[in-house]
Amino acid sequence: RYLADAITDEDLILLRNELTLKSEDDLLEIWDKFAELPTDFSRAIPSADDTFEKIIADSRVQGIISQDTDHNFWHKITRRAAPWLAAAIAILFLKLGYDYFSRSQPAATFAQNALPSEVIVPGGSKAKIVLTDGSEIDLEQLRADTLIQLAGYSIQKNADGTIKYLIDEHTPANVPVYNTIVTPKGGEYELSLSDGTHVMVNSSSRLRYPVQFDQAERLVELEGEAYFEVTKKLKQGKNVPFIVKTKQQRLEVLGTTFNINSYQESIQTTLVEGSVKLSYENGQSRLLKPNQQLTYAPKNNEITIAQVDPFHVLAWKNGAFSFEDASIYQVMESIARWYDIEVEYKDDFSDNRFSGSMSKSDDIQKVLKTIELTGEIKFSQSGRRIQVRK
Repeated sequence: RYLADAITDEDLILLRNELTLKSEDDLLEIWDKFAELPTDFSRAIPSADDTFEKIIADSRVQGIISQDTDHNFWHKITRRAAPWLAAAIAILFLKLGYDYFSRSQPAATFAQNALPSEVIVPGGSKAKIVLTDGSEIDLEQLRADTLIQLAGYSIQKNADGTIKYLIDEHTPANVPVYNTIVTPKGGEYELSLSDGTHVMVNSSSRLRYPVQFDQAERLVELEGEAYFEVTKKLKQGKNVPFIVKTKQQRLEVLGTTFNINSYQESIQTTLVEGSVKLSYENGQSRLLKPNQQLTYAPKNNEITIAQVDPFHVLAWKNGAFSFEDASIYQVMESIARWYDIEVEYKDDFSDNRFSGSMSKSDDIQKVLKTIELTGEIKFSQSGRRIQVRK
């Protein structure tokens, strides 16, 4: 379609995503399978290298990727990664070939029955930082290796897209200055706080933190979900506690790795390593050990602690959805946040459970089709609304 100058803008975006999001192993596997297609179909494919060069040189693709992207950079990428990036082009042709040879099949799947009225692409690194005066910095638009100098501190966007805080040497610590990082639906972001603590903030979340921490304690406030790798900090030989305040919960650590999910009314805290103390407004407190998950329900002051595998809890930060005996409502809530969609349920799914893992870089049709393989759930799409039925 591209070579025939018949590709739509939506498909052009999908083609660009295939070129940049698939792993080398995925592309090589697809390339091998592509060679097995009928001769009369594969004969229509020109040189992969020439095709990739043409796509990268297309002004429409350049505009989609970045209006400021340096052509020499993409030229280097082309030469260095041509073997697998060029193979990515085969993905689109493979999909066209698959659709062509399977049109006569009656199987009722999401991909065949629902012609999407709007292209829904996966989320990515999107967030804004709200400064003390209310002004905002759009991190997605901020170029890599950029340093923003502010009063007493700097915000640096590293080459890998993460954010780091740098404090001026003579900045007084007794006058707190706060920033808030806000992620939208379909966004997540990594940053390092001024004490070296690493945080990854999930979609639809807010993290408020001081630019420079107090010497007595390090306090941040979270709405939504975030993963923390806390750096130990000493003052006169004593550990300075790191505290995360989430709704009615207060978590205190000295140096540890954990995840907090507060999307729902309950708050779910999962400890990966170290130890944490959780305190609540009613006076209750608990200590957590590694691989334990505490769920606190403020409505009835109920606390439950379970032994869990952190793999499923931390999958979101590792580029995947992973569920273990989860309700379809929990599954679709995670998908809705990442793809920025609305979900409408046409039936009751209280008894339906789902276990499995899916890549967050896949297009939504592939994700939903994977769930449909259970045989208990079907999906249809209207714009950015996904309907769920039995």
